Amino acid sequence: MHTPHPISQLERSTLVDILKLRLASMEQQSDTKLKNLTQAQHAYQLLQQDMDDAPQRSGEEEVEAALSDIDSLEFSALTQALQRIHGADYGLCVDCHLAITFGRLQLEPQTLRCTACQALYERAH
Repeated sequence: MHTPHPISQLERSTLVDILKLRLASMEQQSDTKLKNLTQAQHAYQLLQQDMDDAPQRSGEEEVEAALSDIDSLEFSALTQALQRIHGADYGLCVDCHLAITFGRLQLEPQTLRCTACQALYERAH
């Protein structure tokens, strides 16, 4: 017996559009950052700053690196979701295997878990 997809084709199409828009937005933001400040310019600015600012700069660099890591993880999750969106398991929670609500998928189309399982996951990790 064939199990129906947890989301309709129209919903799936909507989610594909959301994923593509988010990926395009992230790519545009990344391109804008690169155009505004090349690595050479950034290195030059760091060298020109007063050494008294070194502790503050170090903290700022850590925050920037953490944000970059978060962006990279989100980009990867969105890309993976776009790759698996037409699969039979897309829209099913990886933990309880129940359908993830369409509303949740609209907000986070890359999500792997329903809200209940996500809460349990976050508490455990």
